Amino acid sequence: MLFYSLLKFIFTVTLRLFFRRFQVHGLEKLRKAKGPLILAVNHPNTFMDPLIVATLIPRRVAFIANGSIFNRLTRPIFKYFHVIPVYRKKDTSDVLLSPAELNKMTFQRCYDYLKAKGTVLIFPEGTSEIERRLRELKTGTARISLGTEYDNNFQLGLQILPIGLNYSDPTRFRSDVFINVGHPIALADFKEKYNPESFETVEELTDLIQQRMAETVIITEDEEEDTLVKQVEILYKNQLFEELVLDSKAQKDEFGLIKQIVTAVRYFEHHRPALFRSMQVKMSNYLDTLHKLRLSDEIFTQTQHLSRNLRSTTILLILGLPVYLFGLCFNYLPYILPSKIARLISSDISYRAPIMMTLGIFTFPLFYGLQLGAFQAIFQQPWLTIGLAICLPLSGFFVLWYWGRATRLRHVWQAIRLFRRKPTLMQTLSSERTAIFQSLNEAKELYLKLGE
Repeated sequence: MLFYSLLKFIFTVTLRLFFRRFQVHGLEKLRKAKGPLILAVNHPNTFMDPLIVATLIPRRVAFIANGSIFNRLTRPIFKYFHVIPVYRKKDTSDVLLSPAELNKMTFQRCYDYLKAKGTVLIFPEGTSEIERRLRELKTGTARISLGTEYDNNFQLGLQILPIGLNYSDPTRFRSDVFINVGHPIALADFKEKYNPESFETVEELTDLIQQRMAETVIITEDEEEDTLVKQVEILYKNQLFEELVLDSKAQKDEFGLIKQIVTAVRYFEHHRPALFRSMQVKMSNYLDTLHKLRLSDEIFTQTQHLSRNLRSTTILLILGLPVYLFGLCFNYLPYILPSKIARLISSDISYRAPIMMTLGIFTFPLFYGLQLGAFQAIFQQPWLTIGLAICLPLSGFFVLWYWGRATRLRHVWQAIRLFRRKPTLMQTLSSERTAIFQSLNEAKELYLKLGE
């Protein structure tokens, strides 16, 4: 248990460093929930998902995982971490039993764990995909929960707690993640309905789990719709926050606003397809042009202050350059190595982020330790070594901040250059942007009228 607690602490800190924004809405539901408990979680980001959820809950969590990753070497490790295998028909096992027999053992382990008032984390979708979707749920979560309560005469008080994981970019370092804890489902409500000989209650509960999970995640129907929603977020989200007097730093406000954007986009996609296509083409062309010109949309909100921003940002970067070079020197290798190794280990982009983060847990302490050891051996000054130990991680964060400012400076400089050399091009882009915002404003007014 001590080793588990230590790893949990390490991953808690690491996740807060890996993500730029790590926000949780409804955390009190997790903290107050008593066992036995099943956590039903969507699964967009492979190994990152269980790590995030496990760090949020005070007690130890058992995990349901794909049985194909279990073998002679990994089984003892997974057993220590209470990872329970589940097998699909296509999965292989080094145990000479059929998938059906193995899964019967899996169900019994879950029954025993929950009977002891434990917490089990399950991904009811069964597979992991990087997308804003909630795929059709498997029935295993409902069967395990109903079977557990049935074996105990529905006296355990078992609950299913839906959790939604929403990533801004699941594969990128310093992206955002928003965790939304939903409303619990009490299994006692199904006592009178459940019949182990019938599948009807299992399907009813599965449908309810799907409904509760859908409330916690951003869901788009297809790639086309998802692209348009993201484009609206990039261009229009901040204006909507200001108009609706919402706090853009409040995760609940942002989640609710994006859900409303998805609903509105879907309405126009199905009921006003001409307007949907027009907005889609306009925004795609505009954003593609910005990308090719290495500009950001933010530039057009600062046209009157570009020169002042250029001067102030340049002075800031010049003054911070020595600290940036110091931080880059001491932090570059432990930062870049996990990224390079993750690419070598897996060609699947969905695995790179968790691999990169896990490797970073080892590379940063290792390189920091070597650098501090060498510094102490050369200078023999313990207090200076302690000071360097404090400066190393701080300088690493400064490098990230500095690089963001430098990127912004590049956008400002490029905008000023284009305004001077190609004023017609910039005027065209500004006109396109105005037309896009006019269309978005008209669509917003039309959509709001529908809700009246």
